[in-house]
Amino acid sequence: MGRTTTTRFANRRALCASGLTLAALLACASGCSTFGRAQASHDRIVQARQLTQRGVQAMHRNDWDNATKYLAEAKQYSPYDVQARMHYAETLWKTDKREEAIQEMEEMLPLANDDPAIHTRLGRMYLDSGEPTEAHIAANRAIECDPKYAEAWKLQGDLALIRNDLASAKLSYIRAANNGEIMDREVQLRLASTYRRLGQPGQSLACISQVHQAEFGQRLPPDVGIEQALAYRDLGRNVEAADCLAELAESNELSEELLFAWAECEVAAGRLARAEFAVNSVLQVNPQHGAALQLVGRLPVYRQQAQNAWRR
Repeated sequence: MGRTTTTRFANRRALCASGLTLAALLACASGCSTFGRAQASHDRIVQARQLTQRGVQAMHRNDWDNATKYLAEAKQYSPYDVQARMHYAETLWKTDKREEAIQEMEEMLPLANDDPAIHTRLGRMYLDSGEPTEAHIAANRAIECDPKYAEAWKLQGDLALIRNDLASAKLSYIRAANNGEIMDREVQLRLASTYRRLGQPGQSLACISQVHQAEFGQRLPPDVGIEQALAYRDLGRNVEAADCLAELAESNELSEELLFAWAECEVAAGRLARAEFAVNSVLQVNPQHGAALQLVGRLPVYRQQAQNAWRR
């Protein structure tokens, strides 16, 4: 082999070696760039999680201004974090930025369109903002995502009550109660009220009984006692109804309608002295209450009838 040929081969080997070195350098540079981008992305996610944690802690303290600030920053670092953005929407809602909260929830839908919780919360926001049609659409979408999602059925029940569709409300609340992991007091109370308005006070009392059993020993809010008293009244158990309302009146400001219901139950139970006290309570709230004034006028007649019956 001549010197020229030998030189050509040597040059080729040098070129190959140079090419391999350049390729290795380019690969290294590319790898470093990819690693750098991955590290930056990881850092942003970590930062977003830390901000979200601070925001949630502020929410637990009811420090809504700081919660909003932290979660807004978290959104900037990680705009695809659905949970962080849900928390952010809640802080907007709590700080009376309702339109912004709804917009935030709507913008999240493409990120988690199969999440029933997001559709249900958005539906509840629509309802509270006076948009029942949009709320109904959101509730339906939530149920399509998960037919056993209790909160969506609860929302459907509330929407049915607004339409005064008691039958649909009852069915929705039953589904909410059956699919809930724990007893939901609000669902049971709304179901109890719906049963009573449908003329089924016995079923209403059964719902109230479940609340008492689940929260045995705890001080229950007045609305539980009120619903129980009204169910007793509708069943004709006037003494129990009057006793419930009397106990509630001792520590709560009852409406004039409830106070008058108490007076009527006392009359029906034959306890006229207690009836007079109850009807006077009505007149203290509203001195012009027509039915209460009529009852005051009838009380002497009831007393005379009671005396006549006793003499016999």
